[in-house]
Amino acid sequence: MRGDHELDLGSPTQRTLFAALATRPRTALSRQELINAVWGPNPPITVESSIYTYIARLRRSFEPKRPRRAPSELLVADGNGYLLKLDPRKIDAQVFERHLESVRELQRSGTWSEAVRKLDTALALWRGPAFGGAVGPLADAERIRLDELRFTAIEDRAQLLLEADRANEIISDLSSLVRTHPLRERLHYLLMVAHYRCGRRADALKQFHSVRRLLIKELGIEPGEDLRRCHDQILNGTLRSPMPVSGSPLTLTSSGATVSQPVAPPPAQLPRDVPGFTGRLRELKRLEGFVSAADILDEAGVILISGAPGVGKSALALRFARGLAERFDGGQLHLDLRGFSNTGQPMKPAEALDHLLAGLGSSPKPSEDLQVRSSHYRSLVAGKRILIVLDNARSAEQVRPLLPGDPSCLVLVTSRNRLSGLTTRDGALRMTLDLMPKDDAATLVKHVIRQANGYAEHHLVDGLCQVGDYLPIALRIAAERMTSRFHVGLSSAGRTPPGRDDLLESPDTESDEQSSMRSVFSSSYRALPNDAAEMFRVMSLHEGSAFDLTTAAIMADVGCERARQTVDYLLSGHLLRVTPGNRLRFHDGMLRAYAKDRAVAEMPYQTRRAAVSRVLGHYVRTADTALRLLHPRQCPIIPPLPAPEGVPLLRFECPEQARTWLETELPNLTVAVRQAQVYGVPQVRERLPPIIQSFLHARPESHPSVPVNSPRPEGPPSR
Repeated sequence: MRGDHELDLGSPTQRTLFAALATRPRTALSRQELINAVWGPNPPITVESSIYTYIARLRRSFEPKRPRRAPSELLVADGNGYLLKLDPRKIDAQVFERHLESVRELQRSGTWSEAVRKLDTALALWRGPAFGGAVGPLADAERIRLDELRFTAIEDRAQLLLEADRANEIISDLSSLVRTHPLRERLHYLLMVAHYRCGRRADALKQFHSVRRLLIKELGIEPGEDLRRCHDQILNGTLRSPMPVSGSPLTLTSSGATVSQPVAPPPAQLPRDVPGFTGRLRELKRLEGFVSAADILDEAGVILISGAPGVGKSALALRFARGLAERFDGGQLHLDLRGFSNTGQPMKPAEALDHLLAGLGSSPKPSEDLQVRSSHYRSLVAGKRILIVLDNARSAEQVRPLLPGDPSCLVLVTSRNRLSGLTTRDGALRMTLDLMPKDDAATLVKHVIRQANGYAEHHLVDGLCQVGDYLPIALRIAAERMTSRFHVGLSSAGRTPPGRDDLLESPDTESDEQSSMRSVFSSSYRALPNDAAEMFRVMSLHEGSAFDLTTAAIMADVGCERARQTVDYLLSGHLLRVTPGNRLRFHDGMLRAYAKDRAVAEMPYQTRRAAVSRVLGHYVRTADTALRLLHPRQCPIIPPLPAPEGVPLLRFECPEQARTWLETELPNLTVAVRQAQVYGVPQVRERLPPIIQSFLHARPESHPSVPVNSPRPEGPPSR
């Protein structure tokens, strides 16, 4: 509105873009956030230019007298997005929700009449459907949310009038509402109580039988416990109100007076802390900063801790949550979403909401769908300081219905996946947890060994850290396996750290999911699509420490674009990582060992040999091309190895590019010589060493030559 004049916000899509900015005034929204809000997961190809066009039109509508090239004072560009400089007090939806917060405070103090007046003011802000004329995911979600808030406010107003002994004022309105919303049991409940308060006991009972018939006919269910109890109390003249006003611990007596209702203790569901929790001081400090930022912005804080399997996400979240527990007097909820579990399927959002509601002392009715459950859950936690830990999440879609809308709550989410949707759409603050620093890893190993009354020799501790590759769960398993040898008569000199293959195996007597690294990794592996699982296995056959995307594509025998998509999936699940030089490597040595284990178990020898042969041939051809460009006189006389059909050949535009490639890939070329011997690829074994030696000889600095002796070739399987 400009004065009394309503501005034309343009097309439905343009109106939706404005609505997305108005839902978070004075907050910069990136273009990607706007795309997600307006167009959803499948935007048109021209979406970027559409945003610019709509923004320009909105600016002209808001500021028609602004000079053509003058910056906008209301809708401003901010980095990669836009910000609407609008006072939240001028946005009806935000004013409405602030009124509801005030009502909750008045309810707690028992100021019924003032609470009713405040609700009347809030409801008067509605002049039509929420987000009228807007389309898209954001508008749909906000429309449902605000409509539910409005209807809950209407119900709260009716019960407040009952609290104020003004039942006669609401019977007409409630009778109309139950006709238009016949499946909302709370409306029927309030109407039954109102009839009873006005001395119309027969009408109250008639209302119960009417809703009972409707529920049986439409849904095949009986009325809920609240309605049934109300019916019984009307029959025997001892009506109590089992359904308090939102946020109020009061009930109604048959005379209309209020009495205190026993308040259930707040939930305290945090599991026991991880024994011997070590280090992570920097990460804990950063998480504390996230909480402070959420408090300052007055937003419902969502913190995501992501990382590779076994890196200690759950342990860190639990340690941090325990440190925060005293700040959240509304209680702590904890739920394992089973996103990556060997014992069951990921928990569905509806089931997760059932668990959370049970922790809050409530339970959904069988007829309630996911949206109703989620709204009920948000209503219960609104205004309360509650800490919610959602552990082991699989996807953003699994988590989103479990997020409260009130800034009084804090949610900690842990996941092996990046869950980018939570950060882009829901504003989650992400921290990616990495391997442990060397000193912290040594401290952890020593703690586990000392718990078993063992002596932690320095060389054993270092060996265990290297075997476990500074992965917390691997360090614990390795140290536990080491301590088991303290009791079999081995001398100190005879004790040796277990190997990575030992850590992959589970002891025969153990069935615990965390007793071997194979169990820890297998849940992530089984969740991979077929092409990602194949890439995961194939990449383990590369014996070098890091390599580029082209090498991965050649090993998997796929195009570079498909390889990029598959690699992105593995990166999202923290199974791979990108080095500073934009090269790929496994997240840690234990994951690499597990991937190699799966490759040997699931890929025939000839398939493995073919993958290795492809990449070895790629190295020979590319190294030969680079050397001929860089030092044509030093190039061996042997002609270059021809490329198989469909295999790309790297081209270098200048000698410097060729030199950079050779320097970068030199460790992999050295490893390739050994692999050619192991897998029996004579062409590579004969051609690659002269190329490497020629390059090293031409370099000004000295460099050790490539070893000639190699391991015995791997033979085909005996069967």
